[in-house]
Amino acid sequence: MQDYGIGDGHYCTQDCEGNRGTEGMGCLSCARGKFLPAHPFSYPLWAQPGASIFQEELNIVVADTCPNRGNEAWCPRHEGHPNKFGVKHHFDFANPPPKYDNYYFVWSRIECPQSLKQRYTHLSRC
Repeated sequence: MQDYGIGDGHYCTQDCEGNRGTEGMGCLSCARGKFLPAHPFSYPLWAQPGASIFQEELNIVVADTCPNRGNEAWCPRHEGHPNKFGVKHHFDFANPPPKYDNYYFVWSRIECPQSLKQRYTHLSRC
């Protein structure tokens, strides 16, 4: 996901754009999206396909990177490679909605609001 973004394995310090099959979503990248009623596991869905988790649109901001060490199933070692579940992107939601269960998430990258950029700059220690 970081696509050559620079970080220490937990917190990213720089974002880059690239073309290795991933979207360069480094720190302070924003997106808008929805969960899909599907996940990479063989057990049934926790929520039913018409549940509110699949109807709501969420705004997200990337705050850290996906470290491979200790999280090998979800975070591939090299950018552009799929994880254990065959996908190249993975979001860990800090505050997931009720009935969340690693559902697939579709999104479109958006410009982060100016107020968020200012807050990030004020709180950042980079």
